[in-house]
Amino acid sequence: MDKVDQYIESVTQLPPAPTLLIELLALFKEPDRDVDRVVELVSLEPSITAEVLKRCNSAFLGGGEPASDMFEAVSRLGFYEVYTVVAAMFGASAKAIPGAADAVDVSQLWKHSVITAVAASVVAEEIGDVAGPAFTSGLLHDIGKLIFASVERGKYGELLNTAASGTNSIVAAERGAYGTDHAEIGGRLLAKWNLPPEVAQAIQFHHAPTVDAADPHQRSAATVCLGDWIAHHLNDPKPVLTPEHGMLLCPLEIKVDSIQPMFTRTQKGLERVKGLLDM
Repeated sequence: MDKVDQYIESVTQLPPAPTLLIELLALFKEPDRDVDRVVELVSLEPSITAEVLKRCNSAFLGGGEPASDMFEAVSRLGFYEVYTVVAAMFGASAKAIPGAADAVDVSQLWKHSVITAVAASVVAEEIGDVAGPAFTSGLLHDIGKLIFASVERGKYGELLNTAASGTNSIVAAERGAYGTDHAEIGGRLLAKWNLPPEVAQAIQFHHAPTVDAADPHQRSAATVCLGDWIAHHLNDPKPVLTPEHGMLLCPLEIKVDSIQPMFTRTQKGLERVKGLLDM
């Protein structure tokens, strides 16, 4: 068993594999997806049904009669919005991994993950890709940090603080201390959960999307990498694209003058899903 699997196997209570999420992701590939099928899948989980109805009626508060069933809720919200609720409920469950809160600020990590998810979906739409997988990859891109936090506890928190105040990147610090990094652990975990390769590989290589090993999902990894950068600089008055992130423009086939509008669209996208930040 290699180091990555050792870390994953050492966590005492991981969330179950997201079967519903995987089935809904597959529907993104169907342009004429059946609303009845979406309703059927979502209705299998009572907690998700309740959350979708709650968010639907909150969104349409004052705009008519509240939705009384899932078909009406899905029809009103749309498939993408319903999917973000399902993905967020699964992602939020990972915050409860035992011991994670002892080493990282899980609330802050979750906020960053939601912003990255929205930003990655904006990037995906900019380059003509499907938003759902990008949203998922962005939402779960740092799940490996929760694995480290659960296993290493306070030591990992100290490593993050040291990396933040020094010149080494977090990935370099993780590799130096543990022989692997949070991106590799996250990608391996999602592969074990049978999420699509475009999602698992995007997470595994989101800190190194231009390496040869990222093929054939280099574009997906670059999407998450740029989404992560946007999330980190969302409130900067004049964000400057680093040479490292500038290299992403080539595989994504976008121009530098399209970056700033994506910040604005990310802010608007967060308004659509702002309830997810409180999960």
